[in-house]
Amino acid sequence: MASFGFNRHQLSKNKPVDQQFERCIGKVCPGKFSPRSFATPWRVLRRMTRPLLSVAALAIATTGCGIIPGTSTTTIEPGYAGLKIQLYGGEKGIDNAELVTGRVWHNGYTEEVVVFPTFVNTYPFTQTSTEGSPDDESIIFSVGGSPVSADVGLSFGFSTEIIEGGPRTKLHTYYETYRKDPDQFRANELRNGLRNCFSEVAETKELTPSMLPTSQQRLVSGVRSCMQRRFPIVVIQDVSLLSPLRLPPDIQASINEQFAAQQAAQTAEANRRKVEAEAAANVARAKGEAQVTIERARAEAEANRLRSGSITPQVLEYERLRVEQARINKWNGQQAPNIQTPNVQLGTSNNASPSP
Repeated sequence: MASFGFNRHQLSKNKPVDQQFERCIGKVCPGKFSPRSFATPWRVLRRMTRPLLSVAALAIATTGCGIIPGTSTTTIEPGYAGLKIQLYGGEKGIDNAELVTGRVWHNGYTEEVVVFPTFVNTYPFTQTSTEGSPDDESIIFSVGGSPVSADVGLSFGFSTEIIEGGPRTKLHTYYETYRKDPDQFRANELRNGLRNCFSEVAETKELTPSMLPTSQQRLVSGVRSCMQRRFPIVVIQDVSLLSPLRLPPDIQASINEQFAAQQAAQTAEANRRKVEAEAAANVARAKGEAQVTIERARAEAEANRLRSGSITPQVLEYERLRVEQARINKWNGQQAPNIQTPNVQLGTSNNASPSP
C-alpha cells in the first residue's frame, strides 16, 4: 500500500513545508513516514476540505428556504395584491408597507406578506352547507320584534386606489383599521355589518313582518347603501337575496292567510267589475240599436214626406197611363171570358109559403 514516505530531514529548507507536502499527496515520497513529521501538513488538509464544508453548509441552509436562511417566496397571482409589512426595525408597521405583486422575496422572521383579492367576488351567506361555509351563515335580523332569517349574496373586493393627499392606498387604510385577512374580515365584519344594516333599514322604513313579502326590493336597496357607507375603503358592489325571507312559522301562517284573503277579495272585485262591464256593454248595445231604429224611422218619414210633396195631378195621370199601357201590352186580342155561376139562394126560410 502506498504511503507518504517522507520525513523532516528530506524536506527542503528553502521551501515551505505545506508546498512540499502538497507534492507528496497521491504519490510515494522517498524516506520513511513519521507521525510527528505529518503534524505540520495537517493544516493543508483542513484548507483543502474547507470549500467542501462550505458547500455542504450552504445546501443545508437553503433547504426549504430562500438563498439566505429564513427567507421565503410568495407568488401573488393576477387579480390579487399584497402588502409586504416590516415587523421589526425603524420601517416596521403598516405606514411603510410596500404594495407588491408577482413573485415576492421576504424574510419570514422580520417581514409578512398579506394577500388580498382586487377582483369583485360574490360570497353567499346561506343556511345550507352546500354554499359558502358548511356552517349556518345566514343573516338573522329583527323586524318589528320578530326574528327574520335571510340567505344573502354579497359582492365585494379590495381596492388599491391611492388616497388623495398621499402615497397610501385604500388597502393600507383597510389593514391599518382591521388587521385581518380577507377571510377573517368576511366572516366577522362583513357578516355583522349585513346583520346591522338589515335591522337598521327595516326600522327606518317602518317595515312589519306582514310587509316583507312585498317590500324585499326596498329592503335590499337600503341595505346596499348602508353597507357602502359602513365600509368606504372596501368595494361593496351588490347585495342580493338568494331565497325568500324566512319568518317564524306562526307569523308566516298569518301572512299566508292575509294573502289568501286579499287574493279572494281581489278576485271578487275583478268579477264584480266584469259583470258591471258586461251590463254596461249590453245597455250600450241596446241604446245603440234603439238609436239605429229611430234614425231609420226618421229617414223613412223624411222619405215619405218628400214623396208626398212631389205627387201632383200630372204625376198621377202619368202613372195611370203607364199602368194602362202595361195592360195593353199584355192583351192578346181576346175578350175576357164570362163565368156564369148557378143561382143559389142562401138563407131561405123553412116556413116560406110556396109560390102559387
